[in-house]
Amino acid sequence: MAKSKKAKRLDELAAQIRVCTLCPLHESRTLAVPGDGKYTAKIMIIGEAPGKEEDETGHPFVGSAGRYLDHVLEGTGLDRSDLFITNTVKCRPPKNRTPKRLEVDTCTSNYLFEQIELLNPKLVVLLGSVAAKKVLGVKSVNEARGHIIMHEGRKFLVGYHPAVRFYREDLGAKVKEDFALLKREAKKL
Repeated sequence: MAKSKKAKRLDELAAQIRVCTLCPLHESRTLAVPGDGKYTAKIMIIGEAPGKEEDETGHPFVGSAGRYLDHVLEGTGLDRSDLFITNTVKCRPPKNRTPKRLEVDTCTSNYLFEQIELLNPKLVVLLGSVAAKKVLGVKSVNEARGHIIMHEGRKFLVGYHPAVRFYREDLGAKVKEDFALLKREAKKL
């Protein structure tokens, strides 16, 4: 069966991401991480940037934050295979630092925004401040979390990035709250 135009373009984008040299992050990456999941997914999850294990494998959310993501997805009725998961930037920043504005702007304008349009998910989950600030223009995760935001005709849910609980244990409960909201919203899709 022939692939749809959408699937072909998403495959082309993934191929471009893997060899991208448009920003300085390509200099230190092992593998770029275009994203994984169904091209027909109703829910798209967007994190900040690949970490060490993601950089080594070329797949998003496979490290400790990914294992925690799997944990918080338990009981939601959602499985990773039901989702499309990617990051705001597609290459790991050195020493896991926060991506710089140029890096975020380069990846989003060349890849992420087109991925969102092509996938056309019913719900986009933005995990962490980098994704929330860039996609929605909010000042902080706290300002936007806890409810669904309609933006440019699309539903968004903002939550803490699962990795936050490794640095601030007190936010682990908030991550679980964010995924409880995701569970409730997923049932409506």
